Amino acid sequence: MQTKTLIGLVLGALVTVLAIAVPPLGNAAAQARAQKPPDPEQILKNFIVVGDAKGRPLPKIGVAPSLAINEEDITLHTVVTRDLDLCGEFEVLPPSAAPEDDSLSGKVDVKAWKKKGAEAVVKLSGKRLPGGKVALEGLAYFTDTGDTPVYDKRIVVDANRVRAESHRIADALIGALTGTNGGFSSQMTFIYGTGKARRAYVMDADGHDPTVASAPNQVALSPTFGPDQTLYYAASTNKGLYKVYARGERKSLKFKPRGSVYGLAFSHDRSQVALSIGHGPAIKIFAGPDFFNLQPASEVESALHPAWTPSGKLAFSGAGRWGQRIYVDGKAISPSGLNASAPVFCRHPDGIRAIYMVGVGKNTDLVASGEKGGSLARLTQHQGRNNYPACSPDGRLIAFFSTRKSTKGPGLYIMRIDGMRPKRISTLVGDSLRWARLPELKAAPKSKARGQHKAAPKPKAAPMPKAVPTLPKT
Repeated sequence: MQTKTLIGLVLGALVTVLAIAVPPLGNAAAQARAQKPPDPEQILKNFIVVGDAKGRPLPKIGVAPSLAINEEDITLHTVVTRDLDLCGEFEVLPPSAAPEDDSLSGKVDVKAWKKKGAEAVVKLSGKRLPGGKVALEGLAYFTDTGDTPVYDKRIVVDANRVRAESHRIADALIGALTGTNGGFSSQMTFIYGTGKARRAYVMDADGHDPTVASAPNQVALSPTFGPDQTLYYAASTNKGLYKVYARGERKSLKFKPRGSVYGLAFSHDRSQVALSIGHGPAIKIFAGPDFFNLQPASEVESALHPAWTPSGKLAFSGAGRWGQRIYVDGKAISPSGLNASAPVFCRHPDGIRAIYMVGVGKNTDLVASGEKGGSLARLTQHQGRNNYPACSPDGRLIAFFSTRKSTKGPGLYIMRIDGMRPKRISTLVGDSLRWARLPELKAAPKSKARGQHKAAPKPKAAPMPKAVPTLPKT
């Protein structure tokens, strides 16, 4: 056990280091105080609450209206507009802000949009082709560069794939406007239900179409996406051991060492797998290239919620002196005294962020740090239980379950990684949330850059609020 705990407290531009030292052996009262666990609220109250800060206004973006009444065009417009709003990089102007002549002429009046305050405009088109195929197209314009589109994304898809591939159009447009593709061509998985009714679900990244993925006679936990986007999860039948299952398979998968599985995670490139396995009286982490070549990865007990960092490090929540702590490659990165769990690591354009939940009385909040710990920022505060964060594939968004009564009420939320602009995408409140990008289409047509804009310049994006310290890059 460590005899001294150093906790970095961020407050504006000042960093205060609180040293809690073990007192001399002769001072019984001081020794008794040293054995008392710290108050989590006292630790957390000194962190900047980034969700309370006011950032600069986001760049405004317009979506050109369409008079088309075919289902493909309507679906494309609906999905892309919602993704542009959820991505947190823009303020999407309402349909009422569109210039009057845009929908009638079928052309984008860039000058008129600029007068409306738009810095960029998106034009969308979905058309049915002979043979049951559908052409989806998205164009992007910057209002200060003229009427020539700076980006054109066109794909031809099967008619039953229109909604799914509309997310791919949205991701490409987000990338053209910000420099990093969006993360909505993806899926989420989570557990919903209680007791004997705990089932694994899969759902689109915008909250559409939650679908049961585990058998009705199973009590499921810890779902995750593996190679080829196959869903794996742990489940117990008839109060038996928790075994590993692949979606659609009746028989459990074999693995070594044997035991009851309480957590499951694949690395970002799906080349490594980690399991939390009941091993004797303890739960420990094992990892390896497949289920048959698992080796002990740590001696920390009560090791749950395995996760992999983008750089390939193994993380989990495990036993500490006072409750659970977050470990990365065997080293604790969360402060002692905070009961921390469910870590996830976002590959944000500004550096890797570690996001995890901490217990505060009956509630839980989300906090963020660098991959190796360090300065902490509080993303939520006194808004019920905010649980099981998951990172978007582009690393700029966090999804999480919340029991909050404010805003829209309980449900599944998406917010920027700086804690700003939370938006509810579902009324479901579950646990064990994971988020992963869908595989790329085979032989997908390449995007074309038009005009002289080979690489579209970025609009004026809103940075982290000035009151929020930039988390360290690792």
